[in-house]
Amino acid sequence: MNISLRNCGKNFHRTWLFRGLSMNIVVDPLHPARIAILGPNGSGKSTLCLLLLGQISPTEGEVVWQDINGSIIDSSRWHNYISMTSPAMELPEEFSLEEWFVFHQTIKGFAKGVSLHQFMDLCEFSKETATKTLLTFSSGMKQRVKLCMAALGVEPVVVLDEPLTNLDESGIVLYHHLYSEFLSHKTVVVASNRPDEYRFCNQFYTLGESQLLPANP
Repeated sequence: MNISLRNCGKNFHRTWLFRGLSMNIVVDPLHPARIAILGPNGSGKSTLCLLLLGQISPTEGEVVWQDINGSIIDSSRWHNYISMTSPAMELPEEFSLEEWFVFHQTIKGFAKGVSLHQFMDLCEFSKETATKTLLTFSSGMKQRVKLCMAALGVEPVVVLDEPLTNLDESGIVLYHHLYSEFLSHKTVVVASNRPDEYRFCNQFYTLGESQLLPANP
């Protein structure tokens, strides 16, 4: 499977955030890509992530998904192949953790054998946490939930936008454990300015004014 950005640009309120972005991501479980998108605040890293997911459309250019045979994958099906976590992503705070886990299992699915107990164990949550509403969770707890939702899913592509936001030291350990145990065979895109977020990546790009430029961090 290929994901291609072809001369993409995004305009907000008559101001171009970026223009002329071209990029090709090969999704191959035998040779998984680990891509770091770098750039200063406001350069469009998060916007680029949303373009990859199809949550927003480019103002110019196109994002094209193709299957292994080269056939176009309609944007209505992209969610079957990609998951994402981001500081801006909201959780349904009226749900308890258990209710959200069951709902996510029904809609998106988890990898074979993943249970609520394993999920909570990874997050280092107590048993009582299962019935607490997400509204009562701290920002760090919510970030753990979002990371585990993305990492433990069935999707072959995972996009991580500033994944260590709001995490303490044990949360950082969790992040790297999730990569080594659940993400090492998947295509991973990390949008970041922190080396400890993308230290496992092997492809580096800096989001410049007009294009994605190869970088050596």
